[in-house]
Amino acid sequence: MDGYVLTKNIKGDARFAGIPVVMHSSLSSEANHAMGKAVGVDAYVAKFDAEVLADTLRPLLER
Repeated sequence: MDGYVLTKNIKGDARFAGIPVVMHSSLSSEANHAMGKAVGVDAYVAKFDAEVLADTLRPLLER
């Protein structure tokens, strides 16, 4: 199971659909972002950028 399938399963289950999903991947092309958006990813962060990851997670965790 990859992150796209996992996200689709999470967002497709009413018990977990409200959980924000952040895709943290080394695959950062527009096609990968589009695939993530299509399955319900809330944010997409390229690996190896810790500052961007922290800035992305902060508002999601404050919900």
